[in-house]
Amino acid sequence: MASDDQEPTPADIRALMADVSDLQERIRDVERRLRGSEETRHTVFRLDDAAGRMTGISEALENTAGELARVRAVRDGSVCAVPWGVCPEHGNHLVSSGGRTRCTQLACGRSWDYDRLGVPCGEPLTHRVTDAGGESFLACKAHAMDATERLIGGIVTELDSEDRDRD
Repeated sequence: MASDDQEPTPADIRALMADVSDLQERIRDVERRLRGSEETRHTVFRLDDAAGRMTGISEALENTAGELARVRAVRDGSVCAVPWGVCPEHGNHLVSSGGRTRCTQLACGRSWDYDRLGVPCGEPLTHRVTDAGGESFLACKAHAMDATERLIGGIVTELDSEDRDRD
């Protein structure tokens, strides 16, 4: 597990999932042993509920580990690091609710089992976006497409294979 001054890794979070699984198994074992006696059988109803809650905790940890892995993947600069996701085909047409995201374009039908809007993009780099002041960043096709619609006085240029390897 990461020390207090280090950012936890997805592996650290998955280690917590193993702890939750172990605790869930221990609760189920206690429940099973208590059910074996007439005198204690009536005491176990809360344990079944508690063990069931562990499943939700594991799911929350797994989703967090997945989102953290996506965030960490963009840090090396080899993928689009715009701090919100897009539909790879339609661009800035996503909505998220309840930890799921979908593209709002009728013909698309794409959806993701995580909050794609809430994490950095992570799509392959294809374009350089330069604003009117000369500041630039690398972006994926969908973010470049969005920039061409919103950028005033800037330019969007496609990267060639040398640019992609160098940047």
